[in-house]
Amino acid sequence: MQLSRLRLVFISSVIILVAVSVATFFFIPPSQGLTESKRVHIIEGEEEWILQCDLINRQEKAISYGIHVTVDDAIYRDSTVVLPGKTYTYIHHIYPQQLDKGEVIFTLYQDNSTQPVEQATYYLKPD
Repeated sequence: MQLSRLRLVFISSVIILVAVSVATFFFIPPSQGLTESKRVHIIEGEEEWILQCDLINRQEKAISYGIHVTVDDAIYRDSTVVLPGKTYTYIHHIYPQQLDKGEVIFTLYQDNSTQPVEQATYYLKPD
């Protein structure tokens, strides 16, 4: 009698666990799949700096980006489209002769938005 009750509790627990797992997988919507901007950083080379930003698109649609890099007072603009499930690596070279103050600002815009989704400021020492 005791064994039957334990067996019934165990089977009920397994059924509840499976039901909760299935409900979680099928009925709770995934996150909005927001695009992540990862690893924005500056790499120091022998004769230059390299600004690098990896963009990962976790959405089910292509996403367009506006990329602005400001080196002191000079603004460099670029754009790209990252396809669903893909990664794009943006690279911008910065040479010592471009620097006066050494301020580098990276700004990332998504889908023609006026608000940046990522912004980072770096201060480089001009030689």
